[in-house]
Amino acid sequence: PAGPASRAELAQVLYNFSKLTPTAAEGAAPAAVEGKITLIEKYGNIDLDIMAINLYAAGYKAGDVVTVTVGEHTLDMPLVTNYSDVDTGSLVARDATASSSPYVIVAINMGDFAKTYGAKVGDTVKIELKTAGGYLAEYEAHQVTRTNNRADYSSDAVFANFREIALGDIAPGVLYRTSSPINPEIGRAAYADKLIEGAGIATVVNLADSAEEIAGYLAADSFASPYYKSLYEAGSVVTLSMGVDFTADAFQAKLKEGIEFILAHEGPYAFHCTEGKDRAGFVAILLESLMGATKDEIVADYMVTYENYYHVEKSSDQYATISRIASDILCEISGLDKGADLSKVDLVKAATNYLTGIGLTSAQVSSLKTALSTPIAAEKAA
Repeated sequence: PAGPASRAELAQVLYNFSKLTPTAAEGAAPAAVEGKITLIEKYGNIDLDIMAINLYAAGYKAGDVVTVTVGEHTLDMPLVTNYSDVDTGSLVARDATASSSPYVIVAINMGDFAKTYGAKVGDTVKIELKTAGGYLAEYEAHQVTRTNNRADYSSDAVFANFREIALGDIAPGVLYRTSSPINPEIGRAAYADKLIEGAGIATVVNLADSAEEIAGYLAADSFASPYYKSLYEAGSVVTLSMGVDFTADAFQAKLKEGIEFILAHEGPYAFHCTEGKDRAGFVAILLESLMGATKDEIVADYMVTYENYYHVEKSSDQYATISRIASDILCEISGLDKGADLSKVDLVKAATNYLTGIGLTSAQVSSLKTALSTPIAAEKAA
């Protein structure tokens, strides 16, 4: 079996190969490709036994719009290489060869495809071309890359996607967001751990991991997050193991649990998922809305993550395209359709209604606002 280095090299070869194959617009339309579902992933994505290289060999290309038939459902979606190549809630056929797998994955970005469409292991799936290059402009705008090398970033905080949130009525030194200070998967845990220690974080909401996963990190020979360990052993970390479907009942129930944990503990507070990008992005937008931040401030904070990880520039088309994700999350919180006009929406009221809608009481929401707007006592901060 290939080792990690050779798998990465193979992935790059396959991806490069995809760029060399003819598209349907340049020749005959590619034939339909059929396969079966081999795995339902944790968040409801479906893994197929169709290799991306076989799609490319047949004439398909990243940026095409394809029609995917699963059971009784016929769905149009772009063929791309990352979930983030499409907006939140959008369908996606993903070639994962550049990251994890040579096979095609069909999913809803931040949603549960298997549950939504009743897909099961063994079901037949057919992929057909709908429009050659039909998503190419959007696909190219979404292309972002990052490394896991500290030397490629200007500071530990930028590398770890660590920052204070002090928008609206949130008091300075109270609330922080970060990549994971405990999961070493993307090489940032030790840096994030030192940063939360330096900020005096007293309470952590872990959106990504279960207690079992935490135990695995703690037992690893490479473990290097002693401050996080001290908080965890003191009962100051809640492990929520949340999915990425913001609309799911399970997501909202765990979000409620996380907020109640904040209310039962003292600040400063930090929250994180793995990258501090998607689940953490949703929580940041929700809390910033509740505390009176403007739409522009909220979107700008969301995009700092893309500036940190991927060096996306504010003046670029990429920035404008990706920033729609934050606007769509605001629409979700406000109970509006994606792309709706937010100019007249009272975001504080929308966030309050969202929180009471997931089961928090009005008194709890009021207490949350107080906790986030009250400065940390000077003697404690020192």
